[in-house]
Amino acid sequence: MSRESPTASVPSGQLKRQLGLWDAIAIFVGIILGSGIFWTPAQVAGAAPGVLAAAGLWLVGGLVAACGAFCYAECGARLPRTGGFYVFYREVHGELVAFIGGWAALLITYPASIAVIALIFSEYLSEALPFLPEEPKVSAAGAILIAGFLNTVGVRRGAMAQRILTGVKVSAIVMLCVAALATSGGSAGMEKSGSLLTVVGDPKIMLAALVGLLWTYDGWSDVTLVAGEIRRPGRNIGRAVILGTSILVIVYVMVQVSVQTLLPPDEAAASSRVFADAVQSGLGDGAGRAVAILIVVSTLGSINGIVLTASRLGYAMARDGTFLPWFGQVHPRWGTPARSLSVLVAASLFYVFSSDFRKLLFVFSFSVWIFYGLTAVALVVLRKRGVGEPVEWRAPGGWIAPIVVLVTATAMTSGLAYQDPGTAAKSIALLAIGLPVYGAWRWIRGS
Repeated sequence: MSRESPTASVPSGQLKRQLGLWDAIAIFVGIILGSGIFWTPAQVAGAAPGVLAAAGLWLVGGLVAACGAFCYAECGARLPRTGGFYVFYREVHGELVAFIGGWAALLITYPASIAVIALIFSEYLSEALPFLPEEPKVSAAGAILIAGFLNTVGVRRGAMAQRILTGVKVSAIVMLCVAALATSGGSAGMEKSGSLLTVVGDPKIMLAALVGLLWTYDGWSDVTLVAGEIRRPGRNIGRAVILGTSILVIVYVMVQVSVQTLLPPDEAAASSRVFADAVQSGLGDGAGRAVAILIVVSTLGSINGIVLTASRLGYAMARDGTFLPWFGQVHPRWGTPARSLSVLVAASLFYVFSSDFRKLLFVFSFSVWIFYGLTAVALVVLRKRGVGEPVEWRAPGGWIAPIVVLVTATAMTSGLAYQDPGTAAKSIALLAIGLPVYGAWRWIRGS
């Protein structure tokens, strides 16, 4: 199999391969490292008061996230085309499953996720810059429009913004953790934490912690959406996943250790702003604004990364003939999927100004692990079929990655369905809406 040159010509009207390894790492880390790490440590502290046990939970979550990312990375190496999971599903599960997953992600889950993160951005923007007028929805919309503009006027501009934002927030989190620990001496939490291996036996507390923890690692699939624009995707996506996951585990463990070293266990578990409280405990009240600024940068990086990647979904579906052809056009000057991107931004703005989008996002979150499981199955099938062989990069551990994802997906979906059957039913119903939509599309298409 010949390897594609980074400068290989690209047919007119298609996206070019112009993203390198560090771009892929910045996208991977920047999307995942969003807002969750600033309060999920409180749930982990409630489930595992001991520092080592809490760090162990983050390591377990990192292994699950790595396995999920490995599945997507190898699928992307075997099918290195723009569109990520849509491409895998179409190849293995057929057009119907690919269509349902694609349209739901493009019009519901991705824009709703962007809206949630943008509203968190606006909440902390008013704290970071108190002189600005408090208009949360306007600020949230502004963040989305900025990300949309950067990614419309050029892939390199959007990727460079992602590099800067990811680098700044990783560096800032590490420096705040180190400074707070060094200044305080770190004794408050350690004195009252009991055994470092203590884990709470209440399964509900542990389940809540694991759900929050896995949510904080969520977003591992998004980098494959731009596989068609990454140079040597067979090698670089896999390397980005390994390096990116390692960075995330280190940062998350540092934050958790800081929280449980600087705060007493009960205070850490009850806090709704646990990272800010921990940093203030070590550096004083003036550090609160620094944390707010960090959260603003962190959420803006997540918004930019999701806009960059998710906008490729409509483009890929249109190029395949399973969505309106209008979405598949590339801007003649900027070389970006500007039309697909504009619809993603518009849908995100709709959810920002809608009153019920949070409930819709919660309902649809149940289905996320269904699709992760489908990707694990897709990897098994692609291997058996020999698609993409010889492949430049394989998931380490052979069958471990797809097995871990399938077991976790089964446990998460069944656990959530048992805990809230009504929400599970609504999620399945939303997915089922895709059936008549797909039928209508086939009729319009004349097939």
